[in-house]
Amino acid sequence: MRSILLLLTCLQIGLAFSQSGELWYYNIDDSNLALQGYDPVSYWQGDVPQKGSEKIYTQVGGITYRFINQDNAKKFKTDPSRYLPQFGGWCTYFMGVDKSTGFARTRMPADPDEFVILDGKLYLFAKTARRNYKESFLNGDKKLIIDEANKFWQTRVDLAKLAKGLPKGLNPKARMELLQWQPFMGSWDVDLKWWADTTGTNVVPSEGTWDFYYGYFGYCVQDDFRSKRDVLFSGTVNGPAIRGFDPVSEEWHMTYIPVNQGRGATWLMTAKFLGIGQLEGRLDTQDPYGNPVIQKVVFERVNENKFYWRAHWSWDNGSTWKENVGLGVCTRKSTG
Repeated sequence: MRSILLLLTCLQIGLAFSQSGELWYYNIDDSNLALQGYDPVSYWQGDVPQKGSEKIYTQVGGITYRFINQDNAKKFKTDPSRYLPQFGGWCTYFMGVDKSTGFARTRMPADPDEFVILDGKLYLFAKTARRNYKESFLNGDKKLIIDEANKFWQTRVDLAKLAKGLPKGLNPKARMELLQWQPFMGSWDVDLKWWADTTGTNVVPSEGTWDFYYGYFGYCVQDDFRSKRDVLFSGTVNGPAIRGFDPVSEEWHMTYIPVNQGRGATWLMTAKFLGIGQLEGRLDTQDPYGNPVIQKVVFERVNENKFYWRAHWSWDNGSTWKENVGLGVCTRKSTG
């Protein structure tokens, strides 16, 4: 039993994935192979693309492309951008889909057999038992879908720049918005102060450790705060927070799970990033005397080794705020 528990822990914390290199977020397999081995040049040579040979291949940006013959490999090496699929090889339709359809824009795996060449560019599409999204593209506003797909893909490229390669524990198929938390990943020493009344006359100091990592098999952000002493009314004494991104509302939904605390210590919060390392969210809670308050939570990155966590309170539904009712000065732990 102990071995099983250890295995499950290793799967969820420190989880490692095989994709590597700066273009890990492209549609590639665990060995960095693109197009499921199809020859990218063959898309221009007939109605049906051809599987390339394992012995004839080249790499672009750490991604492997296979070819049916040396002639095709030579053509590709001469001008890779001419033959590379758009949007990293993901489904074009889902890259530019209108939210009114009920779908969120995402990196949906494409079927390499479902493609369209338009204006000299290769577009791939997903296909399921119920629907071929190439047909949805062809029957829709193709220009609008492509324009929106280009915008969405650029956001993926920009998010990837927040990390050097695939971060430890992040599932390469997860929402790339998780990378917005990359500046906070790691272990931090926290100097925390909380008001013990409604005026700030009495302040309760505390110290703790805050660990951020990619949880739930790399599909969410999880963090654990552990105080070195009890802090009344904070609601974040000891326990994990689970943070997930809603691609439809484009907001973060977060839940704190109390450990050996009353149900009232649980909180739910909605938040958005206002910039790199700058997050702001709100939740409904209570002051030390049981009065309802709105708590505004702010993560404010100073540099790679320091950030502030701030809690501002409002007793009048957001008309006025008492700032820094809770204030955490977080310093990155030394890895040496």
